[in-house]
Amino acid sequence: MIDKRTLSNTKIYQELSLEDQKYWFDFNKSKFLHNIDTFYYSVKLMEDFTDETKDQAVIQFRTYFEQKKSILASRYGESVPVYFDGFDRTLNLCPGTFAGFFNIRLECPDWFDIFIAPVVPHGSDGGVSVTCEIVVQLRSYMLWMYGVHESFERSYQYVKLICDYFGLHIAYCQENRIDYCWHSNYLSNPEKFFAPENFYKMRVDRFKDALIHTEKVGSDGYEIDYVSMGKRSDKVFIRIYLKSKEVIEKNYKPWFFKIWLFNGLINRYDNYVYEQCYMKHSWDYLDTARLKFYSEYGKDETQRRTCLDVVEGKVTMSPDSLRRLADSLTPKVNLIMNVEFQTMRKHSKSYQLVPFRDNSSKETAKRIYDYLDNRKIIADYLTHYVFRLVDPSGDTNKSRRDYCAFWKALRSCKMVDVNVRSKDVKLIRQYCRKLNSEIMKKRIINSAVTLGIYTRGINEDSVVQDCVEALCQLNDNDIHDAGLYKQKKARQFNESELTDTYVSNVMHEYQILNINTGEVSTDIVPYSS
Repeated sequence: MIDKRTLSNTKIYQELSLEDQKYWFDFNKSKFLHNIDTFYYSVKLMEDFTDETKDQAVIQFRTYFEQKKSILASRYGESVPVYFDGFDRTLNLCPGTFAGFFNIRLECPDWFDIFIAPVVPHGSDGGVSVTCEIVVQLRSYMLWMYGVHESFERSYQYVKLICDYFGLHIAYCQENRIDYCWHSNYLSNPEKFFAPENFYKMRVDRFKDALIHTEKVGSDGYEIDYVSMGKRSDKVFIRIYLKSKEVIEKNYKPWFFKIWLFNGLINRYDNYVYEQCYMKHSWDYLDTARLKFYSEYGKDETQRRTCLDVVEGKVTMSPDSLRRLADSLTPKVNLIMNVEFQTMRKHSKSYQLVPFRDNSSKETAKRIYDYLDNRKIIADYLTHYVFRLVDPSGDTNKSRRDYCAFWKALRSCKMVDVNVRSKDVKLIRQYCRKLNSEIMKKRIINSAVTLGIYTRGINEDSVVQDCVEALCQLNDNDIHDAGLYKQKKARQFNESELTDTYVSNVMHEYQILNINTGEVSTDIVPYSS
């Protein structure tokens, strides 16, 4: 969280009007946002899926997917469309397994994956298997856009339709893995808060040790961007990390920028800086992005020119000098930390769930609804008995100390389904498409320039000429391969998330002209699938 006094001391803040100050820098301080970020659930079927089964429904199921997987193999791992009665969209049969024997993977891009085991092991006594035949992974995009309840219901409907098609029957479904996360702008100085000498005074838990990862910043500074306790295979695994840095460095999930903005964790200035870093795929670009902001919105022409020279690479600065200049002209960005508890089935199966409501009408999904009704109690248990942070001083018995202010605020966060309003879902879709398309456009242009140098040597041609020449070098085989690639990529995206277009036709200022005939063409060469 950026201090108001630090903000008002920067040059850009002093130069802007009161209206512009509020527009760019207003946000909710000490804000927490909670959600379930990862959700796996498993489905147990009544039929015998062991290797010795005589069940005709199971045999029919295996035969169907063996044929589909043979087609998948002939396509060298490309996805194969799968559609059953009642589906409102086609799923993709993709390469990939879960836990070894769940080797049928049906994907609904951006939303969920359904993993099915065609064969499950016998029970420990050699009898009926206790292993669930289906595991469903809900993706974080779906959970943040639509909330955990709607995400579960949408995916479970597909599972039921698949079972109905083959005459299979669901016995029950249950949670498999659930990650509880809290995003927050509370900490302006994670390095101080998570410094080992301070962190060990605050933590109360039974984990053996903590892994603290640091990154060098400048010549004498450092950044703590990751703290973890336990192992990923444990019943509970905890990690606290710089989420805004992860989004930029992994270069995915840019929709988090809008969710943070809508919920007041960051302001428009933060969003601007994060966007620039995302397009550069570089967290180290942070200070340069701040200078770019001043070059566009600052009032001092001399400083604007200096900033622009740095952004364009005409002037180079040491990281320390760059940081000092950025700090004098612009505020630091609000950092988003994520506190995450990864809980596994071997931990949650022991929970004594409180029957807050009668979920018997949910039939085979009753356990999931009971579990979600207990979400607040489970989170309270995790953030107190499993791991908590207390005041660094006080009672000699650390476990009797009160929570530190950060942890109090985290535990006070509202536990509701985080979902985005319908009108904002479309806005976020368009935002992500625009941001990612800008990255792809720059990549294409840079590749066309490089291709021009490879094919025509060092030249003085314009960038437009480079792009046109790159297109004109395509032959029938190139276009055919590109057509197949487009079909493949189209299946990897979610149709609902890519409806309509956000680019108007009036923006297309260039066309391909045949210099021999003068004919304008939309196709380089004829192509038919």
